Amino acid sequence: MKAESVRFEKVTKRFGSVVAVNQLTLHIQPGEFMVLVGPSGCGKTTALRMLAGLEDPTEGKIYIGERCVNEVPPRDRDIAMVFQNYALYPHMRVYDNIAFGLRLRELKGVLWQLTHWSEARAIRQRIDARVRQVAQMLEIEGLLHRLPKELSGGQRQRVALARAIVRQPKVFLMDEPLSNLDAKLRDQTRAELKKLQERLGVTTIYVTHDQKEAMTLGARIAVMKDGVLQQVGTPEEVYFRPANTFVATFIGTPPMNLLSAQVLEHAGKPALQIGSATLPVLECHAQKLRTRVGQRVLVGIRPQDIYTDRTAPPDAILSEPVPAVVDVVEPHGDRNDVHLLVDGATLIAQLSARIKVNEGDTVALQLHLEYLHLFDPATGETLEA
Repeated sequence: MKAESVRFEKVTKRFGSVVAVNQLTLHIQPGEFMVLVGPSGCGKTTALRMLAGLEDPTEGKIYIGERCVNEVPPRDRDIAMVFQNYALYPHMRVYDNIAFGLRLRELKGVLWQLTHWSEARAIRQRIDARVRQVAQMLEIEGLLHRLPKELSGGQRQRVALARAIVRQPKVFLMDEPLSNLDAKLRDQTRAELKKLQERLGVTTIYVTHDQKEAMTLGARIAVMKDGVLQQVGTPEEVYFRPANTFVATFIGTPPMNLLSAQVLEHAGKPALQIGSATLPVLECHAQKLRTRVGQRVLVGIRPQDIYTDRTAPPDAILSEPVPAVVDVVEPHGDRNDVHLLVDGATLIAQLSARIKVNEGDTVALQLHLEYLHLFDPATGETLEA
């Protein structure tokens, strides 16, 4: 398969007065696994449908390779799409579902077959070999004689993937293809899908609202909200260096805590006052705060970067203890998500299940100062760019 790049250049899609996608500019490299992630209604599926040719952009241009495909019919874009609901033909057996697209493209009608029967026979043999090769790759060769209703959800998803792969397209488009699977099968299929994409090397654009799925699958992630692209980066970049408060709270489970803080002068350096507690900051953060003394900022901290005096690692750069009251404890096996009240604000800490805390307890929290994030409270944009 030959992978192609994909480019959205200032693409906008309007449905009446509703702007579904707003000035989307996104470049996807040949062979890259790009994940579009965001909440329902953020425009990610609309972007995918415009690339597939199922929707026309209101403004902007879309490229596959060096060819602008705005006016190219869907059938001529050399893409293959895998849908959330599998979209298998219920009356066709698995073999015919996989082979159907190839037959349409290569045999080009019954009349052609009748007048060129020898060539048609050779093409059918090539199609048969290709179908069986892909079926073996996805470990469904024993299912080729079955109807879709005789398959489990995971088996149907493999058939849908096989139907896309067998065409050897330049680009794969996947619209939440695992959302109908149960949790265990979804995890298994996700791992298999990642290995398969790496093996095939085909440019793949994958749409999901599940940030865990985005983090585990994508070589890069594009986070969208209200039709606007918020940030593009590797999973590590998006998680550890979020561009704004939306990305910070959308990526990560539980989400990043956000606390309002006053910037003040303490011992000749900027510091943060959160409630009744004063937190010194590291020099890397102090540089960003020197011009904001007397103003408010939003302080972000991941739940796993909050400790009690019994859980802090010896090499952590910690704040002074901040008193907090345990509000809710959510067990998750080896850890607990502990909801805490700090001067009227609520934050979540991930603590080892071996550290016993109960609702109503007062605990002393310490924040890992190295992993604080600072945001502008008016715009939500990071101050660390």
